[in-house]
Amino acid sequence: MRTYETIFVLNPELGADAQTEQIEFYKKSITDNGGEIINHEPWGKLTLAYKIEKFSEGIYNLIQFKAATEYVAELEKRYKFNENVLRYVVVMIDEKKFKLKPRKDPVKRAYKPKREDQAEESIDAEFMDPAEAEEAADEE
Repeated sequence: MRTYETIFVLNPELGADAQTEQIEFYKKSITDNGGEIINHEPWGKLTLAYKIEKFSEGIYNLIQFKAATEYVAELEKRYKFNENVLRYVVVMIDEKKFKLKPRKDPVKRAYKPKREDQAEESIDAEFMDPAEAEEAADEE
């Protein structure tokens, strides 16, 4: 058995019960065919990079699992014929090089000044000695 990772995007107009039903269907399908679910991460509703079937958002789900290589084709077939799945991908994971880690929230970037002269001042103040920064502030 090999380790796989699948991400699928569900129709954003599905209700909470229908979403849960779809997710449980795929999890049950994996376990019924001799697989083992390692991790399931619901990423929630995210904006798509481009519109798919007139939808600009989708409900993302990640499932990491172990299964036989023959089952992957069956899983892809199930995704393909389900009209509630907008996109999907199944990838084999090399366990020696890749450790299964939970998804981290994106890092928020620091505030960027709008004008170039403000950018230079903030960069200079950032790398100055605290005493020099106070003197520069007093001069202004």
